[in-house]
Amino acid sequence: MYRRINPTTPKELPMRMLFQPSGDGLFHSACEADGFRGLVAAILDDPSYETVDVETRLVARLRVARDAAFLAEIGGRQVLVSDRDGANNVNVASDETLIRSLDRLGFVSIDPAGK
Repeated sequence: MYRRINPTTPKELPMRMLFQPSGDGLFHSACEADGFRGLVAAILDDPSYETVDVETRLVARLRVARDAAFLAEIGGRQVLVSDRDGANNVNVASDETLIRSLDRLGFVSIDPAGK
């Protein structure tokens, strides 16, 4: 479960994340979720992500990772899509590894409490 938030929204769910970076450390959107799967659903803006089968979730994570790699390439960086952690990898192995790798690469910013 996730919901969009703003700076004045009282915290109801345990994890918070900024996403849709606009540069200079600024982000267009923020959400909170009950877990990493909810954070991925928020990036996709698709509540059904949390209830679909494993294969469909993997395909969605691959789409997010390829989009991130494409945006990085436009910015002059090479980012790889992988099922393993690496300095320049978007790891699609699970919801948690995807979010943590996107955070490491600057595509999202998770609440320090979630790190």
